[in-house]
Amino acid sequence: MGLTLREMREEDLDRVYEINRRSFTTDAWSREALEREFSLPYSIRYVLEDKGEIVGYSVVWVIKGEAFIMVFAVAPEHRGRGVGREFLRMLLEDLKGKAEVVQLDVRKSNLPAIRLYRSMGFRIVKERKKFYSDGENALTMELELGKIHRDEGDKGKEALPADKRGGHKEKGERAGEGDREGLRGL
Repeated sequence: MGLTLREMREEDLDRVYEINRRSFTTDAWSREALEREFSLPYSIRYVLEDKGEIVGYSVVWVIKGEAFIMVFAVAPEHRGRGVGREFLRMLLEDLKGKAEVVQLDVRKSNLPAIRLYRSMGFRIVKERKKFYSDGENALTMELELGKIHRDEGDKGKEALPADKRGGHKEKGERAGEGDREGLRGL
């Protein structure tokens, strides 16, 4: 794997939109929403490349020292090989110095993504009822950037009971336009 993280450019939008469409079955971003991110001063747009091919993308909003991962996706054919973990590690490393805290929303049923985020030190801080367009709840997860790789437990343990931590695969999820939805596609 020859993974590199770089800032997204407008010429990347065709591939980014393709990954977006293939990753999110509901609540997917429109092409216009992706284009609009280039005009927002608080938006940081990333792409992940493997040997020059874009294999993932993310949009992060950074406002007053707080970062929110709005969308995070890896192309389906590149999942399950540690690409998502390395992408997230690189993204978090880049955010050091730009933000002190990183948050994201994730579907409560997206257990593989929740396990990934927990393994990187994120903890559940609250549950958002009926957050997604299909009525599913979201879990808001948070990481203090100085605590990467430390699972210190959750503030909101009731949001994900221990007996519900089994696994099943979900295809992906993404944040809404202007609202902060979740992550998937890992």
